[in-house]
Amino acid sequence: MTPPDFDPNGNRIGGGIGCNTCHVAPEFDIDPNSLNNGVIDLINSANEDLTLTHSPTLRDLVKPNGDANGATMHSAISSNRNAILNHYNNGIVANANLDPRLTGPPGPNGPAIQNLQLSQQERTQVIAFLETLSGTDVDTNQKWSDPFIN
Repeated sequence: MTPPDFDPNGNRIGGGIGCNTCHVAPEFDIDPNSLNNGVIDLINSANEDLTLTHSPTLRDLVKPNGDANGATMHSAISSNRNAILNHYNNGIVANANLDPRLTGPPGPNGPAIQNLQLSQQERTQVIAFLETLSGTDVDTNQKWSDPFIN
């Protein structure tokens, strides 16, 4: 939940990894004002889509048995949790619509794209946490229907 601290080159030097910056608890849904997450989707061989930025909640990312409920990453490009972490670790593609929360502090050439440099222990912990959000009823369970009800 803790935001990361970055050096001027965008390398994480402390703090957490900051998933909660965009995927806000308790629903772990995406902030509706989010910009592109560094995934470049091709509409066709000539055009890139930099506007497809909204994703559903991280709840029910996996089924209770640990299998993926479906593909993720705003545009359904992957269901592999390690591949997703690789993207946020060092696979973000700079673009004109990149969300500023995915960059480090301004450096000599402007803000650097974040490089989380996740340790294996951090990867294991993030995946274990995501798997606690398992289920299959996020779209049908009444408790998730109104965010203003406690």
